[in-house]
Amino acid sequence: MRISSARSLERQHRPSKGRIAVLVLGGAIVAIHAAAFPSASSAAYPPSAEGRTMAVAADHSDATRAALDVMAAGGNAADGAVAAALVLGVVNPTASGIGGGGFALVYSAADRKVSVLDFRETAPASYSAEVLWPAKKPTDPPAKDRFGWNGPRGGTAGVPGEPAGLEMLSRKFGKRSLSDAAAPAVALAQNGFYLSKHTADTAAFFKDRVQTLPSLASSFLPGGVPATTAARIRRPELAATLLRYGAEGKKSIYEGATAQKIVDAVRGAGGTMTREDLAGYTVKERAPLTRTIDGRTIYTMPAPSAGGLMLVEALSMYGASRSSPLVPLGFGSSAYLHTVAEVMRGAFADRARLASDPDVDPSVDKAFAAALEPAQIAARRARIDPMKTHAPIDFKTKEQGTSHIVVTDPAGNVVTLTTTVNGPFGSSIVAGDTGILLNNELEDFTSAEDATAFGFKDGGPNRPRPRVRPVSSMTPTIVMEGGVPILALGGSGGTRIATGATQAALARLVFDLDPNACVSHPRVHTQGATLFVDPEVAPDVRDGLRTRGETVKEDPFTGAAIQMVAWQRSPSGPVKLLAAADPRKGGLAAAR
Repeated sequence: MRISSARSLERQHRPSKGRIAVLVLGGAIVAIHAAAFPSASSAAYPPSAEGRTMAVAADHSDATRAALDVMAAGGNAADGAVAAALVLGVVNPTASGIGGGGFALVYSAADRKVSVLDFRETAPASYSAEVLWPAKKPTDPPAKDRFGWNGPRGGTAGVPGEPAGLEMLSRKFGKRSLSDAAAPAVALAQNGFYLSKHTADTAAFFKDRVQTLPSLASSFLPGGVPATTAARIRRPELAATLLRYGAEGKKSIYEGATAQKIVDAVRGAGGTMTREDLAGYTVKERAPLTRTIDGRTIYTMPAPSAGGLMLVEALSMYGASRSSPLVPLGFGSSAYLHTVAEVMRGAFADRARLASDPDVDPSVDKAFAAALEPAQIAARRARIDPMKTHAPIDFKTKEQGTSHIVVTDPAGNVVTLTTTVNGPFGSSIVAGDTGILLNNELEDFTSAEDATAFGFKDGGPNRPRPRVRPVSSMTPTIVMEGGVPILALGGSGGTRIATGATQAALARLVFDLDPNACVSHPRVHTQGATLFVDPEVAPDVRDGLRTRGETVKEDPFTGAAIQMVAWQRSPSGPVKLLAAADPRKGGLAAAR
């Protein structure tokens, strides 16, 4: 289908049809959509997976199946999300795992309440910029790859939050035991799983990093050669750790022998983490960042994420319905993409100046509120010129990776959860024989040099400090209308999470596209002067962007994937669930 603006003949091509199949689950037929992302010349997107009672969208097919299995056995959305998150850490350690952390938004249908769980990684109690960025010595080895990586660095590893976060999600909102939710991950780690193309490609590309990790190298680089797609992979050490975790919960990670192995590994690589840091880790329950726009209430992640701020700024400026002034521009046109890019630039500037850990800087919530004041939003929108690109300060960060899951159950509960080790392969540190790959999330702190560009002399609000959670782009989001959910989404891909989630939300709320079109459509990204475009963005659209002052650069969005579930409601019929997995990571969406 061609989408044209009123001003031009610009085109946006849709990927060709992916694989539509059915999955038999407990005697029921589940519609699934295995994501595919073919050439830009294809005619149409495949439809989303469609169901009536439950739906899952995740970065990997094994994670989606685990969530479905747990719910089919009597679990709910929280149980399914925990199962999927643990599986993702097994099958794709490039992006997430029990040595990392994340955020979750949970909608409880019984009380119609949206809750936020912040299980973001935290800096140790003894921490400083010097630990994160130690002074270079003449004897330091040169970079091992073109990304500047030169080996494991303990100073980048934050205290993991996922063990505590998933345990709280299970115990506070779930119906089944943590052991039940962990069982699929244990089975896959112990008995083996088939390597996905995305993980195989990433492991091969970052072969030097994997080689430093014997427990991973034996699985992903057998004999020193990268394992190929569909190779059978086992991770028995991680299986044993996850089995204990399911039985004992977070204490099996934060206390005892496993805690000591984590500390030894981090400190052996130059970090300062202690057993007291692990034992003292707590999940933060926060109020969601919430705004009602065009009768639709957006619930998204507050600080220490800045992803929700970008999403709400965009919707506040241009609306969350078909009445938006973006509609006449034409979805995917250069006028539309340029406008969205200018919104992104302003949001990244706000992030650099405002965002921080609210437990350390309580003023951040008021700062976010001030940025969303109607007068400020109107002024920001007025500065956007359809034929001119503002020259922004480049926002710099090493934020990468992540995985995302959206789950809803027959009772109407919803979980949208993002989990990460940053990466690829986190800090390149595995804790002894535990199989736990530790994160390098503290690289998300802002350096003093980068903060200077925004007028800060002390490193700014996101500077490295003890017990602080670095700012993130993770954007788990739920949208309600008439007191019930109509959309849940989130994504992976570092800073491209926020820009991708914003574009996918606009595609659904403003242009009413099918969810699979929303997550599959070519996207753009910018956090500075350059506008990065998917290869599938058509040449005439690129030309139009250049006439508007954009510096266009093609850059595949291979690791940036959005997952989405939407509710289609009508006065006369039952609710229809539509689930979509972004083809960029080959995920799987399923609905029953």
